[in-house]
Amino acid sequence: MQLAKLCYDPDFEKLKPEYLQALPEMLKLYSQFLGKQPWFLGDKITFVDFIAYDVLERNQVFEPSCLDAFPNLKDFISRFEVMPPASFLFMSLIPFPPL
Repeated sequence: MQLAKLCYDPDFEKLKPEYLQALPEMLKLYSQFLGKQPWFLGDKITFVDFIAYDVLERNQVFEPSCLDAFPNLKDFISRFEVMPPASFLFMSLIPFPPL
């Protein structure tokens, strides 16, 4: 969300350096939370991973080297991108008990 606000701000060029300076600390939090797990909430992909992927990937497009200091986040991006597309639809669904 912060990146979207920045990109649409009329003072983009003025605010960009400040954003880039704060970015490593924000990514560090993501990296620490992910740790050594394959996904943000453990061993199975959930909707949280879709949100995290979106945030990380957009920042990587904005600043291509931003994940270089965070190999676990780079691995997360790679793991996400090699999954078969149809599996995304079903893997994170929680089955509900029959009514």
